[in-house]
Amino acid sequence: MWALRQPGPGRFERVEVPAPTAGDLRDGEVLLRLKAGAICGSDVPKFLGHLDPDNPYTGHVGVPLHEIVAEVVASRADALPPGCRVVGIARTSHGLAEYLINPASLLHRLDGGLDDVRSTIVQPVATALSTLNRMPDVRGARVAVLGLGPLGLLFTHALKSRGADRVIGVDRVDRSDVAATFGVDELVTTNTRQWADTDWDDDKRPSVCVEAIGHRQEVVADAITALAPHGHLFVFGLPEDHYVLPMRPFFRKHLTLQAGTTVDWRRYLAGAEAYVHEHPELSASYITHVFPMSRAQEAYETYAQPAAGRLKVALTAEF
Repeated sequence: MWALRQPGPGRFERVEVPAPTAGDLRDGEVLLRLKAGAICGSDVPKFLGHLDPDNPYTGHVGVPLHEIVAEVVASRADALPPGCRVVGIARTSHGLAEYLINPASLLHRLDGGLDDVRSTIVQPVATALSTLNRMPDVRGARVAVLGLGPLGLLFTHALKSRGADRVIGVDRVDRSDVAATFGVDELVTTNTRQWADTDWDDDKRPSVCVEAIGHRQEVVADAITALAPHGHLFVFGLPEDHYVLPMRPFFRKHLTLQAGTTVDWRRYLAGAEAYVHEHPELSASYITHVFPMSRAQEAYETYAQPAAGRLKVALTAEF
């Protein structure tokens, strides 16, 4: 089978490797044939060769791609019979391969309403819904999302659909072309520090903030600066190992800090598919660039550079 590997940082090469077979499956696993995938911000450090302590498979064949749509070829999971189409997470990010073995618990059977590429949106929507289900009720609240990349925009959309009174989106990239589509009421095109240092009254501060940038403790500090007293901060962006927080304002404001990842993938992938069907503007606007697998390096380079007009980048399993 074909697979991609990285001979060095920021580079891909196609290799031929033995394909897994039905005989390799354990109970609860399925053999998949890749149909499409989408690049996540968490894939970029792996692509660029940065150390990733959470993934010991960095640099191995098939890495880094975890957002996948695939066809089940063989199965030892009753809920996912051969021939069905699924969306979900590729275990250990080994998605850049023609065939892969995956736990069925990380996948959801699609109903057929979206094509392969558009179906990739279901996985990131699932992560946003999982996060919001663990946060306070946002109805009538002023909320802020720091970082308006593809996932940040999914958060603004979901927060608005859940009844947030005013959704503030902060990013250095101008997202005015899609702000209304994704529920942004107040677009702030600047860095988070300048925004957080605004001289505002407490009733103008957000009571809920989602940090969707990652990798920078300074952004978390900016959210703490900006939040209203008794506010709630969810750190969604992929963190580094150790953060130093401005503890005095956090303490004096009586803030709540929360973080975490999706654990019940079947539940949230099913809910995300329903959400995408309910909001067709997402599948129409979210994916802006599609590349065949033969141009994977160009696809990752495109995603690694934030730019106006570029949201989600998807891949088809074509050479």
